[in-house]
Amino acid sequence: MNIFSFLFKKKQSGNVLNSYPEAVIVVSMTGEILYANENLLNLLKISGEELDNIELLDIFDGGFNLVSGLSKSKDSVVVRSKLSLDEDLFLEVKASEYYDDEEKIIVSIRDVTNSQKMLNKLLFEHEYLNKLTKNKNTFLTKISGELTSPIHSINGFSQAILEGLGGDVNEKQEKYLKIINKNSMQLLELVNGLIEYSKLESGLYDYEFKNFDFVNLMTSLFNEMKPVADEKKLILNFDLNSLAKRTLYSDENVLKQIVKTLVDNAITNTDVGSVQVVVSHPDKEYLEIAGFNVTENTPDKAYLMIKVNDTGSGIPEPELNNIFDPYANIEKYIAKKAAPKSLSLGIVYNLVRLLKGKIWVESESMKGSSFCFIIPIEKFSL
Repeated sequence: MNIFSFLFKKKQSGNVLNSYPEAVIVVSMTGEILYANENLLNLLKISGEELDNIELLDIFDGGFNLVSGLSKSKDSVVVRSKLSLDEDLFLEVKASEYYDDEEKIIVSIRDVTNSQKMLNKLLFEHEYLNKLTKNKNTFLTKISGELTSPIHSINGFSQAILEGLGGDVNEKQEKYLKIINKNSMQLLELVNGLIEYSKLESGLYDYEFKNFDFVNLMTSLFNEMKPVADEKKLILNFDLNSLAKRTLYSDENVLKQIVKTLVDNAITNTDVGSVQVVVSHPDKEYLEIAGFNVTENTPDKAYLMIKVNDTGSGIPEPELNNIFDPYANIEKYIAKKAAPKSLSLGIVYNLVRLLKGKIWVESESMKGSSFCFIIPIEKFSL
């Protein structure tokens, strides 16, 4: 029983409604308005005589059907008044069932015009900014060829000259050409990262879900990353012992890019020790904690969890909350002359979302980091 029912039952009088601070209506189960307090008349700017000829449907869309549903769900809704079309009047409507000699519904109506107008303004601005962002990202995506082609030309010609295609190169020229080649490669990496991130944000990223052999994918990726780890004298280990399903349903190329980026990031940030990739199938309880909607019909082994652990220096706590925001830590990456790296984890975050998954990071200073993500791997859960 809510406060409306309690007060009305306590006094058995319409007078109690006039002492309530909000507008209140009592209606019969046929939708007839039985009582209304002064606050309602003042809110709607009508007289008692006018109210006698009004139904709930004349006040707001949905009428009795709306309040009947609200009385059962205990929810509230915001509607626009139909009695003041010359000005915007937004009403928050709540309802509760009440029993005395017969069943009734008590309706509470509150003026939320100012807050609703503010919300509408914020929503408009949000949609406007989203549209601007999408247009910007679409523009970058569409002109990606114009951005990358000149850089490819610089790379190609500078490398060709270094290899003697245009004749002998003296020591000073060789030094300058190597600087040009190195810087243009860094620029290309940054531009490619911006374009890829823009594709993901604008929904223009190409992907396709299908069945593929996960073990073959991981074997190929291990062979590709092993020389990179060996160069830093790090131990690289892929642990697939807990893997129950060899064939997955997802996007193979996207998954490979996620794991490769996380492993490359771990190797980059680890000077001594190891990088380990651990693959397992989380149980339903763990999935619920991670935020997945799991039901009784969800098959076992329907999700895959991949952890990339390293023994690096760890991530400072202030950076953890924004670790997947490419713009949050941009100053740090610029200072390190590694701006392309600022985009890599943002791309990974969006790629995981593309696969309907979730990703997070755990880290402790001087004790390494653990990037973990979970994705569905069966068609049912997509």
